[in-house]
Amino acid sequence: MKTTSLLIANNSNNNLSFRLLCFSLLIAVCSLSFILLSCGPPKAPKEISSMCVPQDVQVEVNDGTMTVMFKDNCTQMKSGYNIYISRTPLVKQYPGTELPATIKPFNHPVFPGDTDPTDGIEHYNAEGLENGVVYYVSVRTVFSDRTLSKPSTEVTAVCGPRGEIELSMRYTSETDGFSFAENKFVRADNVKNDVYFFSKNGKNFLVSPDKLDGFLRKSKLHVLPYKGSFREVAAKINSSGISATEQQVTITPGTWVLLVTEEQYPALLKILEISGTAKKRQVKFFYAFSPRKNAPFF
Repeated sequence: MKTTSLLIANNSNNNLSFRLLCFSLLIAVCSLSFILLSCGPPKAPKEISSMCVPQDVQVEVNDGTMTVMFKDNCTQMKSGYNIYISRTPLVKQYPGTELPATIKPFNHPVFPGDTDPTDGIEHYNAEGLENGVVYYVSVRTVFSDRTLSKPSTEVTAVCGPRGEIELSMRYTSETDGFSFAENKFVRADNVKNDVYFFSKNGKNFLVSPDKLDGFLRKSKLHVLPYKGSFREVAAKINSSGISATEQQVTITPGTWVLLVTEEQYPALLKILEISGTAKKRQVKFFYAFSPRKNAPFF
């Protein structure tokens, strides 16, 4: 009986040892499999199509505002776009798909796109900007997982007033002079006036106020040799280095005029229409004013 009991006990111990050995081997195999899987080749990062980089970025500015326009040809799933409006360049320093957390887009939340997706051009309106400051503008696509595309081309822009006005003949109304810096009508003989309109012998002129009185502001004017749209003429002005030196210029409809105020702020004017006779004669023109000295940013 004792021998039988010992044999049973030994068999039980052997079975337990065998089970422990099997369990240890199973743990070892699982651990090895985990290590092999962990050490395997890394997964390839998601490929971002170059088509998803916003294209042809353009900016139109006004008094403290800008409209950022760009084209989108991306077919990947996306949440929208981030618009970067910075006082320092960003694209050259961060050309990849990642940005430091300290660099925030101007828009919040993500800009989903405008309400007219059919034209392929997105329009984003930014407000609360400062006139006269050089801003660096770029755009990135935001994908559905919140990752970013590479940046678009970066463009520069300076906010300043733009609009259309009708200027009366000098001394005929309260709207015979205009202050570009204050973006409002003043009288021709007001100390803040930058330009007035005069007509004589069938010719029409834009004139510096100091021609009325030597104590008034001294603007300089120059008739430009360019034709075309505002964007085309502005591009030529920005690269030509043309200066304004005249106190008085002859104008006709379609004429582009560069005006520089006494403080050396440039304004670009296009004569749209000259109408009326005698004291009712007036000129209508488009203007774009750049409140940045000696720098015709339009």
